[in-house]
Amino acid sequence: MSIPASLFLVVVWTVYPRGSSPTSMGHPLPTPLKENHVFPSAPAPHGEEASMSTPLKVYLDDDYDYDDDNVQTERVPSPMPPRCNYSHCHHLQVPCAELSKASRCLCPGITGPLVAPEAPRLQTVHVSEAGASLHWCAPSSIVEAYQLQYQLIGDNDDVHVGPALGSTFRMASISGLLPNREYLFCVVAFNLVGASPTDDGFQERGPCRLVRTPSRQTSYAYVAVGVACTLIVAVVSVLAWYFCHRRRKYSHHGSLHNILDGGLGITGAANSSFQSEEQL
Repeated sequence: MSIPASLFLVVVWTVYPRGSSPTSMGHPLPTPLKENHVFPSAPAPHGEEASMSTPLKVYLDDDYDYDDDNVQTERVPSPMPPRCNYSHCHHLQVPCAELSKASRCLCPGITGPLVAPEAPRLQTVHVSEAGASLHWCAPSSIVEAYQLQYQLIGDNDDVHVGPALGSTFRMASISGLLPNREYLFCVVAFNLVGASPTDDGFQERGPCRLVRTPSRQTSYAYVAVGVACTLIVAVVSVLAWYFCHRRRKYSHHGSLHNILDGGLGITGAANSSFQSEEQL
């Protein structure tokens, strides 16, 4: 006896509750919505709310460079400024800071203002009997002034100090020295911190130099002048004696022409004036 189709549906509806009936694929059926439950419709977004609620689309790119914003710029190196026409050894040299400000050039490196200056380099020392002239080169430091110092070796180590010189000076002279004596000359640099060091004068490029003044030359000059005057007087005396002796010889013996004109006899030369007087 066959079961009617309507009775089969009633049995199935009874066994399986609502919302859990399996489908033909074995999955439960969705629960149907009640007719009296109505969801309120949300208002459409507009303005700033629309922009905030709009989903953002993010694109990921493996080649994206986050350091330079994916902009590759070629940097051209700028040319280096030229070096200033500054010399450490030029007398009355314009400070390098002024040259750099005027032409935007680069100055050589120097120590700071809170460091004592390094020792200047004494280039040459020219000495005479009673004086000396010194030429030096500036150190790579900030210098406010220079000063010359000299000492007579063996004179109880007394150091003579010259006046302060400007920072642009590279030459100076010293007077009042003694001839044929040994001196120690030094150049000292000063700034607000202190003074540069000195040495014993034996360093080749140091700030000091040991020099001996030449001996006095005036005595030799006097001797030379005296010898020259003696020779001149002797030559003049010889010439004067020669001319005087020759004139005296002619006055006593006469000339050769006078002797021939007068004729020679036993008694000597004839006197024409005496014969004319006898005839009268």
